[in-house]
Amino acid sequence: MSLLTDALPDLLSAIGAAAVIALASAAWRRLSSRRTAASAALEESRTLRRYTLLRTTGPDGAPEQYETTRPTGTVITHRVDGRPQRFELTDIPLGDGTFAAEPYDHM
Repeated sequence: MSLLTDALPDLLSAIGAAAVIALASAAWRRLSSRRTAASAALEESRTLRRYTLLRTTGPDGAPEQYETTRPTGTVITHRVDGRPQRFELTDIPLGDGTFAAEPYDHM
């Protein structure tokens, strides 16, 4: 019985040390993944994208286009037929290589 009693403190300290190492490793992985996701989001926000403004036509009859580095979900104001109209930038790709900008408050 004294063998078990003598070994118990060493066993408990080894288990405690393993738990501390496991928690530190998990925290490091979590912080690293957040940093990677944040840098990817920042890189995406810096990408110049061309958007097709849906339900609009330019002087040549083709839909109007808008270029920006603003992120998806941003609401922009663009003049259509001399009046300001709001559009929401989406991440929906169109067949011509542009992305869709949907009318935000189309009347």
